[in-house]
Amino acid sequence: MQRLFIYILLLFITNTIFSQFNGKNFSAALNYNYTTTSKLFLQPNSEDPFVRGTHQNLDDIYSYSAEIRFRISESLFIGISIESLKKTYENKNFNLGGLRASMTDGYNIMMTEFNLYYLIPFSTLHFKFYMGGGAGLYLGEHIRNLGDTKFINEKNKLGYGINVLVGMDYLINEQLSIRGQLRFRDPEVELTSKYADNLVKYEGRTFSIPSNIFTTKANIDGITFTIGAAFNF
Repeated sequence: MQRLFIYILLLFITNTIFSQFNGKNFSAALNYNYTTTSKLFLQPNSEDPFVRGTHQNLDDIYSYSAEIRFRISESLFIGISIESLKKTYENKNFNLGGLRASMTDGYNIMMTEFNLYYLIPFSTLHFKFYMGGGAGLYLGEHIRNLGDTKFINEKNKLGYGINVLVGMDYLINEQLSIRGQLRFRDPEVELTSKYADNLVKYEGRTFSIPSNIFTTKANIDGITFTIGAAFNF
């Protein structure tokens, strides 16, 4: 009797999971994201531990992303997503030849992430709960605009990282669903750049600026909240 009960329970769970896909194997989603925190390290290779750890907090980052998912079994599916994350701030205390100058500083990071998702058994016909995780590739550039010049980026290193997430899809109908998701990740991306020119015009004056290559680092360490719409086919 106990074995029969377990068999019926497993059969019910399996059928419930399968019904969440409604016969669809693919989904394509467009998402709007909010990331709580990030950091920009301007001298991450300094021998001085204090200087090395000095950073600028860049918080409240909004971005767009897209993702394709493919069902590989009744309860497992894989996905690949791309996201462009850009954040800048106004640095009003930059020392330019003894003059306190203002410049725009920040980063732009392109994220590609590969994830495996598990459909949680207590999902229903219209509410699909899932959890997942995977790995990501991250490539970025340092943004700096000072006077009439800006940073140009050298060959940047490809960053790596992992992420874990939980989420829910609400099926409006067989083709369309609304998605809510919570993601945790902590990638670090090394950025190398230099000024486009060794002279800059600022407030009608010309200043000499370094021509060497700068190494900086961006760390995306915040929680990412996502809301999106998915088309199932």
